[in-house]
Amino acid sequence: MTSQPIEALLKTSPHLCPTPIDLGFYEAAAAKLSSAVMRVEHRLADFGGLALDVPKGATVSLTLLEGAQIVNAFAYNPADPDERMWQQSVLREGIFLRRYSRVWGTMARYRPLMTVLDDTVCADPHLPRAQHHPYFGGSGTPADWRAAGGAEGIASTWEQFAGLLTQRGVPAHILGENLCLFQRSIVDSDPMRVEILPSNAVAGDRITLFCEIDLCLLLGLSPFIDGARAAAEPGVPQPRAVHVSITEPIVEPLAWPYPEIRYPDLSLYLDNSGTRSTAVETTRGLDYKVTPR
Repeated sequence: MTSQPIEALLKTSPHLCPTPIDLGFYEAAAAKLSSAVMRVEHRLADFGGLALDVPKGATVSLTLLEGAQIVNAFAYNPADPDERMWQQSVLREGIFLRRYSRVWGTMARYRPLMTVLDDTVCADPHLPRAQHHPYFGGSGTPADWRAAGGAEGIASTWEQFAGLLTQRGVPAHILGENLCLFQRSIVDSDPMRVEILPSNAVAGDRITLFCEIDLCLLLGLSPFIDGARAAAEPGVPQPRAVHVSITEPIVEPLAWPYPEIRYPDLSLYLDNSGTRSTAVETTRGLDYKVTPR
């Protein structure tokens, strides 16, 4: 646990909504990557997707084997799937992931789920506004793929994720925006759209994520490949293989919240088993009732 006073941590936070981060802890964790013990390895090379169970304190590395390939990722708490990635993180971390960016989960816990420890992708210095690994802005839905002229029978990222969730008995409605790893994007300031550009990533590039809690991590290769291939291009898209590795835990994650930061009363949201209830009932502390429609 950090010994720094909360005021010092807040001063080092560049975020729109200042959030304490103990950079020394994460720098020390990153230094342990070279000696980390490999736990399991996978080769992802099709549009079937991959579901990984990753313990807290472990790391997941994705390494490109054959060139640039957009890998979409979605994470949730297997003990309480309602706690999953939340796009509100962009207010704290920015739209693009970079080293020591954190991926936050939903209310009520609202805690970091993953933190980037390493990223080797280099952006084009001639277009610095275009960066990699946007927190959202992918084209992973079936509607995106079909609207762009994509061929029938090719599973979009969301279809891959939904299939993986079904296999685990988890409802697909938890899906929201996903991480677009190795995707290169730019924010068009006029219509405020996130545009996909050809990726600058090359074979051998990797990104490494540190898991703050026990997680289920879903991975899916995008049929848009590296962002340069048009969906309507004749022929079937050929995904490029990605090496996926999970280490043994390298360090015990920091407790959340940090000292002196008040945490919400989770009893307002969770049932006796610690799972967020989906039942429609009176919200405690309010004098009105929610009526199902």
